[in-house]
Order: sequence, then C-alpha cells, then structure tokens
Amino acid sequence: MERWGGFSGRQGCPMTATAAALSRSWRVGSRTCTLTVPRPQPGAVLAAAIEWQPDVPRRLSEAELRQYRAGRDDALRALAQYVGGAVALVEL
Repeated sequence: MERWGGFSGRQGCPMTATAAALSRSWRVGSRTCTLTVPRPQPGAVLAAAIEWQPDVPRRLSEAELRQYRAGRDDALRALAQYVGGAVALVEL
C-alpha cells in the first residue's frame, strides 16, 4: 500500500493525499496512516501531515507504535531522498 504520489496542480486546497506533492501510506494495526507533504519550494521549510483512516486512535499498543514509527521513518527516509537533504522530526 506504500506509494509516492505526484503533484496534482490544485492550489489553495487543503492538503490531502490527492492534493499533496508526496504521499506515503502504511498499515498500523487495523488503520492506515498516510503521510502527505506539499509541493517543495526552493529554500522553504516543508511541514508534513499524517492522516489516519478510518479514525485517529486514542492510544496505540506497543506493537502498533512500532508499526507506526517504522512506517513513518521509512516515509521520512524516502522524503529526504526526494528533496536531496536532511529531514528533521519533532515527536510530541
């Protein structure tokens, strides 16, 4: 289910997996996470968003947390390759 999408050309739309320049999806238990990133602009800071389907969990089991972090880390590695630079993560 993992994929990178292309830029849709729609400007002014909320960032969704279909409107994003990049998107990557992975399974976490019974849910799907999708990381989306807007179209990169030279010199700009990018902010990624993660959407959960069908809903955002209230908490994750240890196994689900490992699945989430593994998928997220793979997506961020691919993003770093795409932009040709470093990617930083702040986890709250």
